[in-house]
Amino acid sequence: MKDPNHRNSEHEVLTPIPDTHVPSGRPTEQTAAGVQTPVPATAKDSGGGSEAQTVLEIAAPPWPKTPAGPATLDYLVSPAALTATVSNDHEPRSGLPNGMLLQPGTVLANRYEIIKVLGEGGMGAVYKARDMELEREIALKVIRPELANNPEILHRFKQELILARQVTDRNVIRIFDLGEAGKIKFITMEYVDGESLHQILRQRGKLEVAEAVDVMEQVASGLAVAHREGIIHRDLKPGNIMRDRNGRVVVMDFGLARTLSGDGLTQTGAMLGTIEYMSPEQAQSTELKASSDIFTTGLILYELLSGKTPFHAESVIASLLKRTRERAIPLSEIDKSIPGVLSNIVSKCLEKDPSRRYQTAEELLADLRVWQGKSGAAKVSASSAAFWMNRIRELPWTRVAGTGLLIVLTAAGVAWYVIARQRAAKAPHNPITVLVGDFQNNTGDTLFENTLEPMFNVALEGARFISAYNRGSAREAAAGLPKPSQTLDEQTARLVAVKQGISAIVTGTLNKEGSGYALSVQAIDAVTGKTLARANVNAASKDDLLLQVPKLAVPIRKALGDETPKSAQLQQEEGTLSTSSLEALHQYGQGMELQFQGKPDAALQAFSKAAQLDPNFARAYSGMAAASGNLGKLQDAENYAKQAMQHVDRMTERERYRIRGMYYVWSQNWQKCVEEYSTLLGQYPADNIGHANLAGCYARLLDMPKAMEAAREGLQITPNDLTARMNFALYACYASYFESCEQGAKNVLQINSSDEEAFLILAYSQLGQNRLAEAAETYQRLEELSADGASLGMAGLGDLSIYQGKFSEAEQILEKGAAQDLAGKNAGAAASKLLMLGYAELSSGKNAAAAVAADRAVASSQSAKVRFVAARTYIATGQIAKAQKLADGLGGDIQASHQAYAKLILGEIALQQKNANQAIQAFTEAKNLSDTWIGRFDLGQAYLQAGAFTEADSDFDRCIKRRGEALELFMDDAPTYSYLPPVYYLQGREREGLKSPDFADSYRAYLRIRGQSTEDPLVSEVKSKAAH
Repeated sequence: MKDPNHRNSEHEVLTPIPDTHVPSGRPTEQTAAGVQTPVPATAKDSGGGSEAQTVLEIAAPPWPKTPAGPATLDYLVSPAALTATVSNDHEPRSGLPNGMLLQPGTVLANRYEIIKVLGEGGMGAVYKARDMELEREIALKVIRPELANNPEILHRFKQELILARQVTDRNVIRIFDLGEAGKIKFITMEYVDGESLHQILRQRGKLEVAEAVDVMEQVASGLAVAHREGIIHRDLKPGNIMRDRNGRVVVMDFGLARTLSGDGLTQTGAMLGTIEYMSPEQAQSTELKASSDIFTTGLILYELLSGKTPFHAESVIASLLKRTRERAIPLSEIDKSIPGVLSNIVSKCLEKDPSRRYQTAEELLADLRVWQGKSGAAKVSASSAAFWMNRIRELPWTRVAGTGLLIVLTAAGVAWYVIARQRAAKAPHNPITVLVGDFQNNTGDTLFENTLEPMFNVALEGARFISAYNRGSAREAAAGLPKPSQTLDEQTARLVAVKQGISAIVTGTLNKEGSGYALSVQAIDAVTGKTLARANVNAASKDDLLLQVPKLAVPIRKALGDETPKSAQLQQEEGTLSTSSLEALHQYGQGMELQFQGKPDAALQAFSKAAQLDPNFARAYSGMAAASGNLGKLQDAENYAKQAMQHVDRMTERERYRIRGMYYVWSQNWQKCVEEYSTLLGQYPADNIGHANLAGCYARLLDMPKAMEAAREGLQITPNDLTARMNFALYACYASYFESCEQGAKNVLQINSSDEEAFLILAYSQLGQNRLAEAAETYQRLEELSADGASLGMAGLGDLSIYQGKFSEAEQILEKGAAQDLAGKNAGAAASKLLMLGYAELSSGKNAAAAVAADRAVASSQSAKVRFVAARTYIATGQIAKAQKLADGLGGDIQASHQAYAKLILGEIALQQKNANQAIQAFTEAKNLSDTWIGRFDLGQAYLQAGAFTEADSDFDRCIKRRGEALELFMDDAPTYSYLPPVYYLQGREREGLKSPDFADSYRAYLRIRGQSTEDPLVSEVKSKAAH
């Protein structure tokens, strides 16, 4: 799903700003045993602002105080009354309104230097601290000294350390040690640089579906490890779950956790935890099992998806009672955009009866991974049928003996009503994919080869739940079987179907009978080989045979579950693939085969001949549009799509949606494209073409989470289809879901170990997770596969070298790669490498060489991407006239993305000329046309130059959150992740301008990437700033 006329990125203009940083270090004096506390700060040098890296909420002991914050039965009490500090007389004091927290600069146990407070509550506080011995940042949880002698509180404090240490998983907070300094007891743990789900929900209300599931998949992964160790958490809530800047999610605060086999801290009959997120059995103080954590997980996922809690009431107690008596409204009923399968998963988590929930987080995790496309399983265990059976089970049948006939009749009436409603509003049939194999042609007439099968596909797809599997993809799969085959006979079609997870196949036989023909077909269960249905027709002539084919599909569709009456089916198919010429239909079939074989020129000729034979044949024009698009002739593609639409009356409803959608693809009207394919899928949810193209259109709109979601929906229909798996993995990377991306790429490589695109996507996923050595190794393996693989691998290695600040190394790789591409007649790939070569040279101050590289790129290709990036290089090297000329050309193009590029170039010129306001205006106009990653990067630079630090921070923050798009900014197999590091440098500058106390964190992030570079001119400056 690549588009050579898309997206952008770049960093060239870095405008200095005055150094406004005020050092925060202060002298310290020795106080209590093992504790150093700083001299109090004056108003001038005390830091302000809030800390987004809150580690957890701390619950106070269960005494009746006025609650503050989320209502718990371990009430949170006033920090002013219940937190402590260390005074100069070495004795802790409490109950003071101010000055009770450990101050920045305080050193505990001669090892841990307090940086700032992250959170506070009744039991104490959590700090960000520096472990001076190991030179790392940690979180430090301090218990109030006056509570340290309370056996239950101390037990709970130690319990967190003991139980958390038993759970070793990347999605569970790492606890390091229990320490003591004077009368202060503390736990040291991993510092998570990110936000809690509580903060995220407060800021955003709710999350996109894919994002919410990714978060809870990681939560379930951490809980699964805990449950395997026999540990239940008992106090899950958004405040105890954090996501770091790289998307990693961690479960924290095991202070209320207990083992399933041990007594823990609380026996049956006692209730601890946060009311809003309690399970019914926890609220009723009955025995708890792992399924209690599952209920809470469901509550959190419900809230992430809808922005609401399912048991909202006037008070927390009313809410608590509500969940013990009522059932949560299914998510899909309150928000139609939430997929039904996902709604079923959440409903299963929220079953009142614990035995009907997932019994462990591992079971939940398995279903979430199936839904994400990470698992080989075809379907999730949660279903609508199970949901409604559980509702029926809950009807009050057992009360008959005690309440008499009236109750019996009432219960029966309720049951009848539920069942009747289910019948009246029958759930849509589950999607079915069918592979139509090659019909055996016994007539000796080659005119029938690949002619009748496409027509039968269209007839089958008249059923909303049936999707015909692409016959070209099936041939590719057949060529990869242990005994490769070029034909899709019954045996081969079954093997392909089983491998691809296809439900059924259809085979056919055509015989000559006198002057006429006899055509028979049969539907076969792909796994068992059982015949599901047979049908046959007789035709007096070739022309008559064309009219009879749709009739064959009627009994086949019925056997597969279609209840559409025969008359309606035949009326539906009137005009389908209608042509007065069997030869035209044959040419269309040949064009489809040639298209699949990667011969778009020959395919275009075949489709054109079909249109000549029958000028009213709509599908011939749609084939011409597809072939032209594959040849890069976008204007021709758009025109042919328009010609196809002139014959709209000779299309099925499904065809109309598809062809209109394709028209919007070629005309690059991405919003209309989304609307058309969304409407198609509303009517035909099994349409795998619709899912694939909807994902592509979302990607062009740069809505990567929705692109990933649409691709996942398509993957559920054809779970083993390599193209569907590849698209899902790619969009997951673009959406910054790197783990899902990695798993998707590995799934493809398990099936095809030499797939170049899968290796490229795998490298992207490794880059996104900062596993640079692995990414380099993957690029090297890619180089060894083929000439195309070598080109991709060298592009990746060159980009990786720039990313790390190894500019000379990058120049050598890219120069060599461009030469090889030109020798192999691959001008587009050569131009991309020359642009990256210019970027490497710019980064090391070789402006003249960079301009030459841009000239060479423009000479090799006139694509929009090449013109855009070359123009940026010209601006950085002072050749404004050349850049202006390229901007004029792009601005005259009809595509919105090209016009956006032109606006960005004009903004870059203004930025270079120190006209920040004009630059902001141009960049904003570009954003309105296309909200690109590079446009956000440019806006951030312009705001920084204008001194608008808050606005700059917003755009640089978006660049980091959308960093998956930076992997491949133009979606054309050309890696561009090296554009990301400057964002951290620029973010450091604007946060320095904001006087943020953590501004140096951004500089440190830059150094983690390029700190070892001896060529990057920024490194020495950044090291100096990061030292503060």
